Amino acid sequence: MSTITVSFTNSLNFPVQVYDSFSPQETSNYFGTLTLLTTVPANTVASVTLINPISTLIVSNATTNSPLARFIYLPPFTIGPFAVTQADVNAMAQTMDFITFMTNNPQDPITVAFNALWKDQSVPLADPVTNFFAQHPAYASCTFVTYMMGITYAAEQPVSKSMPMDQAVYSLSSLVTSMGGTWPSGLPDITVTKFTCSTSNGVLALQAMVDKSLLPAKSDEALTFFMSLFNSKLLLISININCALDQGIGGTQLTISLDTMQVPCGDLGNLTIKDPNVTISINPMFKFVTFEVAGTVPFTVFEKKFDTQVTMTIDNLEASFGVQVEGSDMTLPTPTLMKGVHFDSFGVGIGVFFEPPGAVVGLSGRLHIGDAASGAQVALDDDSFVVVCQLEDGAPNPLYVSFYVPQMQLTDMITIFTNSQCPLELPVSFNDMFFQWSENPMEPVVLPDGSLSPIGYGFKCRADILFLSFYGDVAIDPTNGINAEIEMAPLSLGDLFKFGGDGKGVTDKVNAAGNPINNNQLATTAAMQQANKDSTVQQLVAAGGPVLKIQTSASPYLYLNASVSLLEIVNEQLTAQITSTAVTFDLDFGAILTEQMTCTLTRLDNLAATFSYGIDQSISLPTIADVSLGTIDLDVTVSANLGLVGSGSGVIITLGGSFDFEGATLTIGSFEVDFPISTLSDVLSSILSQIEQDAKNIFSSILNTAAQWAGKVEQGVITAVDSVANVLHNAFDQTASEVASTMKDAGFGAQEIVSGLNDVFNLGPSEIHGLMRSIGFSNKEIGTVFQIIGGSLFGGFANSLFGGGHHDDSVPDEIVKGIFGSGLF
Repeated sequence: MSTITVSFTNSLNFPVQVYDSFSPQETSNYFGTLTLLTTVPANTVASVTLINPISTLIVSNATTNSPLARFIYLPPFTIGPFAVTQADVNAMAQTMDFITFMTNNPQDPITVAFNALWKDQSVPLADPVTNFFAQHPAYASCTFVTYMMGITYAAEQPVSKSMPMDQAVYSLSSLVTSMGGTWPSGLPDITVTKFTCSTSNGVLALQAMVDKSLLPAKSDEALTFFMSLFNSKLLLISININCALDQGIGGTQLTISLDTMQVPCGDLGNLTIKDPNVTISINPMFKFVTFEVAGTVPFTVFEKKFDTQVTMTIDNLEASFGVQVEGSDMTLPTPTLMKGVHFDSFGVGIGVFFEPPGAVVGLSGRLHIGDAASGAQVALDDDSFVVVCQLEDGAPNPLYVSFYVPQMQLTDMITIFTNSQCPLELPVSFNDMFFQWSENPMEPVVLPDGSLSPIGYGFKCRADILFLSFYGDVAIDPTNGINAEIEMAPLSLGDLFKFGGDGKGVTDKVNAAGNPINNNQLATTAAMQQANKDSTVQQLVAAGGPVLKIQTSASPYLYLNASVSLLEIVNEQLTAQITSTAVTFDLDFGAILTEQMTCTLTRLDNLAATFSYGIDQSISLPTIADVSLGTIDLDVTVSANLGLVGSGSGVIITLGGSFDFEGATLTIGSFEVDFPISTLSDVLSSILSQIEQDAKNIFSSILNTAAQWAGKVEQGVITAVDSVANVLHNAFDQTASEVASTMKDAGFGAQEIVSGLNDVFNLGPSEIHGLMRSIGFSNKEIGTVFQIIGGSLFGGFANSLFGGGHHDDSVPDEIVKGIFGSGLF
């Protein structure tokens, strides 16, 4: 470009300075970026070299730095020569008088009327302002141009009054109030530099540079965060006065437009906002400025690409976001692993926090699980889900998915979520299922409740099987079904039985109300974040409990790893089986039992155990009327049972059993143990004691009748009987005739019967002879016994029976009766 020069005349008595006032709006530039071109001495004509082909020139008093005139070089229309005269000085003096009048008389009708012109700055103002001055003779020389130069000079901070115009520092509050705006009471002034004024299509356009660190923010945290959004200390702002901030409230807005903005999000990284428009609002209701950023954040979630329009508002402790998703398709695909899950609608949530630095970026929406048409849709009382995102190169990408299902059966879960079949017939109910899917299965993330997300895809839950409840994580694989290692709390019944294991314990976090921290919501506010931080740990399952393993891809499908203590067995590591009704396991007590003890847990407070062992003991039978029924040498195998039942006062111990004896199965009725036991030997001793104490009932098959008892004595089953006849008479209340008959039927010999009758009933030979004959013994048999007894009485009677020394069964009973008397018969 060739050098452009214009002629400039200074007809004043003081030197002036000529500035190039640059703005993209070349001809509507009223106060642009100033560059000093030259100083023209008093009463001098000078040649001024221009630096732009179209130039706006501002002339100021070189001594006071006050503005004097504005000229436009616009070939071929206005090319000079230009001159500054006393008329310009008078016009500026009149303008400054008007500005002073307005400042001192804010309620004067002239001031009010003038300020009313500026209320709507979306319309051209230059002509209305100039016309206003023309209607008031005292200010008829004023124009829009002189007024803009005048308020600029009036807004200069005292420190810069002595500086050249291009180094001036301005009061934003003065500029705002001079253009009809309101500066909030109590709001500190804001210093700006490089103030420019131009119009675009007649509409006022104001700009300035501001030091971001000097903005009067609501809090130091808010200002620090706002400052972190920009790389430079000074910000180029557009000034918009009398904007509608809220309903019925107008104020001033300072705006900044950028190509991109990086929002710091702590460990999450930076969030990129495209085409951000930054707004600093001066609200007459506040004593601080507020910050807002509007722009676009693009998302790619499960191969779905979409843009969001975001509005970020910076507050004391956080930056809150309003987000609007562009487009009409609000459905969202799910990760490949999440078979049976359907995301029906979604929105986006973002929150940024200052202390400690951090952020939440994600999606939330509504889902359904299963297929209603096939009758396999899951009932949900909470159908919300979240997709929490991480930031990669400033763009959000899925980190994990979370949703909640109140309850599902194992069979339904496998049907809906996998392509496999359920191999278990045992009912398993999963409750309070908090599902998680992690984008990187090798890097679990910390969830809002403080737990780690499961590897891959799965859920944490409470699993109910029979009367047992387990807690922990369950992994889902569409091909192989599910795998789980979940824990129950240790179980004990007093000091006798403990059912534990290698469980590490399960905890959960709860809020102040005691409710679990919900992972399927986006904690996008500082209050929600603080609630999570204030949560406390709740122990769901104590450490040291059994661990249930479920694997539906291979047998065994379900088993329980536990350690058991019972009696003298301590922490026996074993695998318990879960049937449709109970938990079972075996314990090995060694040679004391004939086989392992089988234990069955039917309730949390009820353990039943069965076992077998051998008894080789002499059992004392009951005593009736001070007469012992004898003893039994018991050599049998006992099938015993042990029961432990928890109660409010402790543990009730019951024992019982049965054994085969003399062709019958005898039962040891269930009985409570009322003294402490701690070993299996104590148990066996208790059973043995019970057999003796309850022998009458246990051995009733041989003790109920005299005949049964006598028969077993004769067979040698019952021993240690001094006198059978004595027992029959005193214990079974039999007469002599009945004793003789009972003993005869039991197989006792004549001598035993005769001796018993003689000893117990003190009968003589004739009475005994008659009884013996009545039960079928011959005179010969009787006489032989009498001879053995001997003596004059029994021996003599025997001789008569044998006819003088030899037996003669032909001697009629009538002759015997005649000799010895009728008492015999």
